[in-house]
Amino acid sequence: MSSADKLKTSPFHTTKTEYKFVYTLVLVGLASLALATFFDPLVSQTVMNQNSIFGNIFQNYADQGANIVLIVAFEVLAWLAWQQMSDTFPRYLSTGALLSMAFNQILAALQDMLSYTFSMIHNLQHGIPMGVANNTAAVQNYPEPLRWGLAVVMLVILSFVFQRWISHRSFQKKNYLTLAALVGIATVFVATSTVGEMKLLWGRYRPYEMTDILHGSLGHFTPWYHLNGNTHHNSFPSGHTMSGWLFLYLTFFVPRSNYPWQKRLTIFGVTMGLLTAISRVRIGAHWLSDVTVSSLLVGLMVFIASRILQAHFVENQPINNH
Repeated sequence: MSSADKLKTSPFHTTKTEYKFVYTLVLVGLASLALATFFDPLVSQTVMNQNSIFGNIFQNYADQGANIVLIVAFEVLAWLAWQQMSDTFPRYLSTGALLSMAFNQILAALQDMLSYTFSMIHNLQHGIPMGVANNTAAVQNYPEPLRWGLAVVMLVILSFVFQRWISHRSFQKKNYLTLAALVGIATVFVATSTVGEMKLLWGRYRPYEMTDILHGSLGHFTPWYHLNGNTHHNSFPSGHTMSGWLFLYLTFFVPRSNYPWQKRLTIFGVTMGLLTAISRVRIGAHWLSDVTVSSLLVGLMVFIASRILQAHFVENQPINNH
């Protein structure tokens, strides 16, 4: 039996590197949360800058991790349905419905990006700190035809790429991609619903909502462990940070034999998670505890999803005995 065959038939085990990832995430997360328990206001007062270019870039363009995972999942399922169904009506209906879901997620991602971008431009034109954008929900401050036009173009391009890519997958790889897509959809649903419900329960004010934070006035500040109920303020935990960490799931759409791209997307996902978290504190949209709890929750959710898939972030390469 070859090394590759042994790798496929051997029991699935969490690797030492993955254990280190989980331990590091938890230990650093708990240390950060302990720091935030006592110094949340001080951290924000020290680093907050709504004119930060770094903070604005991630505010505008890092909130789409959940959308992107869903776009990939729906595209994968759409073209798997197209290739595996022989009856005409179910084939067209299933593929069309799944592509419509992908299109809806593209529209949602573009709404966020365009809303933040146009808010930033408006702020710059009126002498307002550019990071004073709508941090709770995207608003329509952009030409709607622009969003729809971009969405149509993106759907056509993505559909062409995924159709070609799926057509070259083996039966076994298609089965794996089906599971990866379904688990990805479930992971995004659990992450977004968990963070969304927690936001309502905590009702926490954001740093930028306290106009005198830089001068030490924190009349509405509450620590992370204090639940305020639905106050229509939703700082805790961070939604952007959640989406940043969801980029990490993209590595599981990579074929299990493509080790270089697994490694690249794992590094990309961890980097996006960390930088998005830091950027949210920098721009004054979140407290350190907001981004820490979101990182812990979603990082562990992605790890659990990988165990369900029985897929490593980066697979162990077969040993070449020749």
